[in-house]
Amino acid sequence: MTRKKIVCMSAGLILGLVLFAAASAMKSMRTQDEWDGGPYKLEEVNALDARFARPYDKALDDLGTGMVLAANAIACCAVAMISFYKTKEKKKAFGTLLLDAMTYLACGLYSCGVYKILKNLAGRLRPYMYFPNPSIKGVAEGDFCRSWPSGHSSFAFMAFAFMVCWFAARYPRSGLRKPALCFFLLAGLCTMALRMLSGNHFLTDVLSGAALGFLVSALVFRVSNAILGRNQS
Repeated sequence: MTRKKIVCMSAGLILGLVLFAAASAMKSMRTQDEWDGGPYKLEEVNALDARFARPYDKALDDLGTGMVLAANAIACCAVAMISFYKTKEKKKAFGTLLLDAMTYLACGLYSCGVYKILKNLAGRLRPYMYFPNPSIKGVAEGDFCRSWPSGHSSFAFMAFAFMVCWFAARYPRSGLRKPALCFFLLAGLCTMALRMLSGNHFLTDVLSGAALGFLVSALVFRVSNAILGRNQS
């Protein structure tokens, strides 16, 4: 890989870090919202979202977080294992894996940066605020008004989009492609369901979060591929 390509990839990662840092700074500089303890009326929410709104459930909340973390960890492991298994030249496989890791990191940084900025700008109340006994932690940290879009859904579908693009670019004829993609799609859908069932998000939150994560990740992957001069099947 040429020095120019390394510089371009590094610049892309730095921009992603800047975006992520800016999103985090927005949250820290924003005046923390406080709940006055008064009830919110679910009737004020659109009919579609109100129908699927649920009270807070910490167990399902933790399960949803575990699901998205596991999906991303499995994605990283799958890329590493398949790359070394399919390539006879292990030194070459390591170089390719390093580039894929940089691309995956970039996908995560841009996806997280974008959804965090949107959360700070939108300030939408979470579903559990329309029911008794909302999340104590969410209220204390001012996170109760950061419902849209769903970050968990975005991160889960970021991983799914990366795997879709990665298989298409590296191993389009691999027998592992379909079962692997079905697994990551299912993990993403389960994450969406858990975020709604736990009372953290409305239906439109998880749908928009999933679309955002998928589109940003796919775009970043394609740009990285173009920089590296590798063909996309």
